[in-house]
Amino acid sequence: MPNPKRRDVTRILVSLCVLLAGGPNAWAQDSPHQHGDSEHAEESPETPEVESQSRLPEAELPAGMTLDEVLARAEEPPPDDYPDAIPDDHLRAFFIVDQLEYRYDLQGEPDAVGTEFSAWFGGDFNRLWLKGEGEASWQGEDFEGESDVDLLYGRLIAPFWTAQAGVQYANVWGGENYRDFWAAALAIQGLAPGMFEVDASIYVTEKLNLLATFEAEYDVRITQRLVLQPRTELRFSARDSDARGIGAGMNSVVVDLRLRYALWREFAPYLGARFEALVFGTGDMAAAAGEDNSRFFVLGGVRFAIY
Repeated sequence: MPNPKRRDVTRILVSLCVLLAGGPNAWAQDSPHQHGDSEHAEESPETPEVESQSRLPEAELPAGMTLDEVLARAEEPPPDDYPDAIPDDHLRAFFIVDQLEYRYDLQGEPDAVGTEFSAWFGGDFNRLWLKGEGEASWQGEDFEGESDVDLLYGRLIAPFWTAQAGVQYANVWGGENYRDFWAAALAIQGLAPGMFEVDASIYVTEKLNLLATFEAEYDVRITQRLVLQPRTELRFSARDSDARGIGAGMNSVVVDLRLRYALWREFAPYLGARFEALVFGTGDMAAAAGEDNSRFFVLGGVRFAIY
């Protein structure tokens, strides 16, 4: 007759063997950690993304409408109760006088009054431009000066850059003499890297002479209202022009420095200095006529804008 105690020990050993043989699966199935992995696998970010992608086309359509119905509705005019569209093609105008100043000559030559202005009318891409500058001086009854005005069509060709084409009217007068000139004009104007404002122009005159002007200026903001502005202007000519008193090559250099204070956004008085020189052939022509090749001014004026 078997010993009951031995039978119990045998049963325990068999149970342990069964547990050791199939235990890992059993433990793995029943382990809370394994439950957690299973839940984590169900909540992995891939599953909702796949589900959302599969539902996305239907979710974008209004309820109860097919894609064809939505497209057909889009081609219909808006309902009467819809608000008016916001217009973004308004025509605007802007006028600024960069320089309106008195120039005091430190070398005893006649003082001068000078100006430079620009204006435009149009939209964001197409504008009609008017740009001009001039200077007049006097000594006793002698009164002389010169000015030029450009009328241009401008087209925005890149952010901050406008190409312009049109005509220029220029004149020179002194005593009883008055001469005027016409030229076709091409220009590019914009904001160069480094926040330099650049305006470069080429002119073809009535006598097929080629003239060029390059201007660059930069605003150094000392404060929000106080601005120091260096500026330079270079002029070139392809050949001599006795009527204008200019020679071939670079004919003049102008360097300005103005310190302005904006009392308002649209109005700023300033003080400054100007050095201008006639160089190369133009300087020789001025020397032959008994004129100085270079002049130095201190100046004061106002800068204002209307818009």
